[in-house]
Amino acid sequence: MKLELFKRNIIMLRKTYLMVAFLLTATFAFAQTGTLKGVITDAMSGEPIPFANIVAEKNGNQIGGTTTDFDGNYTIKPLDPGSYTVKATFVGYGTVEVTGVIVSANKITPQDIKLQEGIAIGEVKIIAYKKPLLDKDNLSGETKTAEEIVALPTRSVASVAATTAGIYQRDEGDAVNVRGSRGNATTYYIDGIKVRGNMGVPTSGIEQITVVTGGLPAKYGDATGGIISVTTKGPSNKLFGGIEYETSSLFDDYNYHLLGFALSGPILKKRNTDGTKGSSLIGYFLSGELRSVDDNDPSAIGMWKVKDDVLADLKKNPFVIAPNASAGFLSTSEFLRESDFELVDAKLNANEKRMNISGKIDFKPSKNTFLSIGGNFFAEKKRDFSRWRSMFSWQDNRESSQVTYRLFGKLTQKFGSDESNAEESASSIKNAFFTIQGDYTNNKYTYVDANHQFDYFKYGYVGKFTTTKAPIYSRGVAVDSLSGTIYTGQILNGWADTSYTFDEWADGEIKYDWRNSNPGLVNYTSAYYDLFSQYGMNSYMAPIMGEFGVDAANDGVIRTAADLQGQGLRNGDLPTSVYSLFGNHAYLYNGSAKQENTQTSFKVSGSADVQSHEFSFGFEYQQRKDYYWGLGPMGLWGLMRQQANKHILERDLSNPQAQFDANLIYQDTVKYDRLFIADEQSDFDRNLRGVLGLDPNGTDFIDIDSYDPATYSLDLFSADELLNNGSSLAYYYGYDIYGNKLTTMPTLKSFFEEDSERLIAPFTPIYTAGYIQDKFAIEDLIFNIGLRVDRYDANQKVLKDQHLLYSAYTAGADLDLMNGTDIPVWIEDDYVVYVDDVENPSTIVGYRDNSSDTWYNADGLEISDPTLLADEAGGKIAPYLKDAQSAKKGIVNVDEAFEDYTPEIVFMPRIAFSFPISDEAQFFAHYDVLTQSPPGRNRLEPVDYLFMADRVGATLDNPDLKPVKTIDYELGFAKTLSLKSALRISAFYKEMRDMISKINVIGAYPATYYTFGNIDFGTVKGLAINYDLRRTNNVQMTANYTLQFADGTGSEADGAVNLVETGQPNLRTAIPLDFDQRHALSASVDYHYGEGKDYNGPVWFGLKVFENAGANVMFSAGSGTPYSKQSNITQEAADGINDRSTLDGSLNGSRLPWQFRMNMKVNKEFEIKWNDKKSSHLNVYVQVQNLLDARNIISVYRATGNPDDDGYLLSPAASDPQSGAITTKNDPDSFQYLYSLAVNNPSHYSLPRMWRAGISLQF
Repeated sequence: MKLELFKRNIIMLRKTYLMVAFLLTATFAFAQTGTLKGVITDAMSGEPIPFANIVAEKNGNQIGGTTTDFDGNYTIKPLDPGSYTVKATFVGYGTVEVTGVIVSANKITPQDIKLQEGIAIGEVKIIAYKKPLLDKDNLSGETKTAEEIVALPTRSVASVAATTAGIYQRDEGDAVNVRGSRGNATTYYIDGIKVRGNMGVPTSGIEQITVVTGGLPAKYGDATGGIISVTTKGPSNKLFGGIEYETSSLFDDYNYHLLGFALSGPILKKRNTDGTKGSSLIGYFLSGELRSVDDNDPSAIGMWKVKDDVLADLKKNPFVIAPNASAGFLSTSEFLRESDFELVDAKLNANEKRMNISGKIDFKPSKNTFLSIGGNFFAEKKRDFSRWRSMFSWQDNRESSQVTYRLFGKLTQKFGSDESNAEESASSIKNAFFTIQGDYTNNKYTYVDANHQFDYFKYGYVGKFTTTKAPIYSRGVAVDSLSGTIYTGQILNGWADTSYTFDEWADGEIKYDWRNSNPGLVNYTSAYYDLFSQYGMNSYMAPIMGEFGVDAANDGVIRTAADLQGQGLRNGDLPTSVYSLFGNHAYLYNGSAKQENTQTSFKVSGSADVQSHEFSFGFEYQQRKDYYWGLGPMGLWGLMRQQANKHILERDLSNPQAQFDANLIYQDTVKYDRLFIADEQSDFDRNLRGVLGLDPNGTDFIDIDSYDPATYSLDLFSADELLNNGSSLAYYYGYDIYGNKLTTMPTLKSFFEEDSERLIAPFTPIYTAGYIQDKFAIEDLIFNIGLRVDRYDANQKVLKDQHLLYSAYTAGADLDLMNGTDIPVWIEDDYVVYVDDVENPSTIVGYRDNSSDTWYNADGLEISDPTLLADEAGGKIAPYLKDAQSAKKGIVNVDEAFEDYTPEIVFMPRIAFSFPISDEAQFFAHYDVLTQSPPGRNRLEPVDYLFMADRVGATLDNPDLKPVKTIDYELGFAKTLSLKSALRISAFYKEMRDMISKINVIGAYPATYYTFGNIDFGTVKGLAINYDLRRTNNVQMTANYTLQFADGTGSEADGAVNLVETGQPNLRTAIPLDFDQRHALSASVDYHYGEGKDYNGPVWFGLKVFENAGANVMFSAGSGTPYSKQSNITQEAADGINDRSTLDGSLNGSRLPWQFRMNMKVNKEFEIKWNDKKSSHLNVYVQVQNLLDARNIISVYRATGNPDDDGYLLSPAASDPQSGAITTKNDPDSFQYLYSLAVNNPSHYSLPRMWRAGISLQF
């Protein structure tokens, strides 16, 4: 009795330990694991077999194992997604192996096994896994395995996901919209890591892709559209690898090349008791891809460009003389003919090179402890296509690069022992485990001119320009302030340019290295100087030159910068456009930028089966850090000219210098020195004088364009000079204004201080979440109920009142200064008071309720237009400011104007259930509440507020944006139609709330502005039908159809820009969203012949010619998405033409044509036998995207509904001289042809047919 009592106490203590340990550690992470579950029975009697041993192996490594309970049930978890071999053994029964068992993330994989009694010892029965037709855990979505992914004719994760019902993708490789949600509502994961930047996972390294379109379990968060989760492969117990090469060079000019590899194996194996090597204790997996392509996004209609020989001539002769020579010169590019252009298939200078590497090392120090560390690396360098430069200046496309790396570590600890069957079966807590994971992501980007990179002063540098100045005199009077002497005569009035030389050559050699940097710009200026001289053009300074005894009329000498007339280029200038249709040759990229984003996450998750309940709990902490710095470097030249010498432009009139000869006879001339005004001297000027060795307090005139670019550096400027009174040359946060990454976190208050360095902290929002989930059954009803709590903290300051940058009085304050003005009794104390004059208030004109943004007039009557209050204050809104004088000076009191962001906490219930009618049919349903952190436009930008008074009508980000929300419902039915096919039908409904849209903050002080608010909403109603046919007579197929109605008030954050910027209110009526595809059909058909006895194809000359050969076809068709038709003709092809369109009909009331797309991959596999035990597999394939070469139209011009014509050339406006008619162009024929090329935009069409051939070897 005592022994029995002792055993019970021991069992109770162990159970208590398990529960305490579980509760202490079971907090949330995004769990990328699945569960294997089933029953072991006697094959003859059907009776359950208790205490049978079950083992799950992956790539030869034992990953998990257990024994059955008294009822023959077993559960193995957690298991990483992938393909497993499940082995079942029991004394007196034969061993059974089930191969290829697919375990998916966050799903239960059922696998029952029947054991045969009396089978000879050592005999093993091998059974191939058959995936269940009814998936009880993920009925709203789909999972693709590694084998299925490789077979598909695409390498895009998004395109693989687009085969799922309810997902819209505009074209191959594009981003997706899940069930009517915005594109940024979809969240991607890699091995449980939320993706920031490029996914960067080689195809050969992908184990599974899981798409969840609805019914998100509580463990998923920060997504309102869908989840696309990628799981990478793990190590193997045996060495294996593969190599692959794919190319398009045999078929087209896109020159796609891909080289991939994969390698896996053990590092350290366990030593068995008999001395042999056992399973792997430490193993690795490594995969990678190198890819190069000249045009990764070609158009079905190709690209037009000027011919090479024509371009060479344009560079040599950029100008022609105008018909009226006195009118100057015109661009030669505006006088071309049809024969000067050619059509090419691939974009020019749009090449990209990238490298992906993914790796993982797994450790198994004990049977119940697993440690995995790994990550992936992505690097890319490319030239970004520019439609503006595509015709004449493709050589100058921007260079961009990206480097992304992710690192993670994951520890999984299971409780209990596989051998402790009796205790486990008797215990109320089973299969308890916890997982701890930490990860770090770093993304770095650069955007530069390929030649100049971060050498800012070489951007736009043309050469050395030397300005010669001479004094100008006129008859007048000067008074000596010291002696009182009055002088009459020629008085110095100022200084004038008399010569403006451009130094290009010296003794036949290049004098500066700038010609190698920007030769195209030099051509313009050099040619302009030559033509100016050749045609004897007249300088603006010619009349003044007569005062110096020089007859400069028509002498062809350039004497001042104004003579260049924007045709000859100074440093920092760009050539004029070609009819505003294309950038001219040498239209260089004007930008130098770098960006860094990081993400650090810590996650803990746990799970346990408590009696009939499967509990899971969890917690996650995540912090992002975003840094950016960008500069428009060509603007530095103009800024230097502006900031230099501005304090010495005046004459020192207090010190006239009368000129006397040697005999002290007055020479009828008075000179002045330049007046030094210390308060007007810029920091740049003073610092530059120090660099040049000049007296910082001197009056030497600095000729900016005469110095080498190496003379200058950014730190010569102060921060305020680079901000340039709101016309900033630099945009930055997390870096200082000079591009140095910050190591401290500057405060907002320090930014607004006088003489501030204007430091701006990086954007560092914090996201935390926790959840609890329970999966259980009540009779035949299976429930999955959870509660998730998300907390989002923008971790920054926000305006207390979006209408006020300066603190103002409210109605409850002492307002005696208002001469006893009576305040209506229904006006609350916290209403903001508005007066008739900001600086000298005398009368109250109105009030505003900040909580509801409701305005009232002086009588307390509600008004809808706050400009009525502005009209009573002289035309500008006038809040009753507490410190009007500080506001007038632009002094911002941060403590009074701003406050900390209030974190948003959202509770999100998740309820899902399924009701099996029989083994062949079931109903299912779910209800979800989902939220997502603001996807953008929510970083505090202090510069916006620094210059707010001068930026009337500017668009400001809103740092106070809240998370967006979605409520999702679905009801469905699934049924097997035969042993190999099933049908699934579901109806879904979504309410999307608090989506982000542009709004107008009317009546804001010191200026009205635009920002973004959580005001958009939408609904999605749909029906999805899925058909699944397992392999039957060589054919396997999945197909789906979606009927969907996606309506809302806005499709994107900037969707309402045309409304709010014309003074109209935001749309409050739902219209079809831009991605509302009413009908969508998708199918994937795989036809393959088997091998050996399973081959049923033709045999020619004794050869099974199609053995292990076949084809996979992806087909998609969809109705057109909506757009808003316009009734008037506008110049859509031209840049900078401010024509305003007029709506024709209803918003988004017209539709694009239907779209059809078919991709195909044909392959054949060969086995190469090296010996009796070792062989390799060679796979040869051809892949075709857009097999039928369909020219799908993905965008049209709103006036005509055509992709290649906006209607302008044939419109009355084209013949109206007042609106820039064709006849007023320099060459009407050339303009019309160039316009016809520009208007047929290649981006309006889908991808062309693209062929690729590949070969892979698996060993």
